[in-house]
Amino acid sequence: MTIVVLIVALFIAVLLVLFGAQNAQPVSLHFFSWESSSVPLVLALGVALFLGALLTFVVTLPGRLNAWRERRGMQYRLDEQHRDEPPPTPGEPPASNDV
Repeated sequence: MTIVVLIVALFIAVLLVLFGAQNAQPVSLHFFSWESSSVPLVLALGVALFLGALLTFVVTLPGRLNAWRERRGMQYRLDEQHRDEPPPTPGEPPASNDV
């Protein structure tokens, strides 16, 4: 499985290098009153990709933290339940609740 992931990652890296090489022409960027005269297109796209990933991380962080806290609470309650149960006697089959 690891070799498959490595091959896929290498393929994606080659595609990114080819994309960058074919999109190196300079472009001008305008953002409100800020203006850039000459930036390679691949750099502008890379910065936009990075900012989008950062924004996605920040927006989804509260939901992921809530899910983490909920899982932690469930694990704590499960550990408490197992702590209250008596340990099984050696040689005795585990109790069945199928009655």
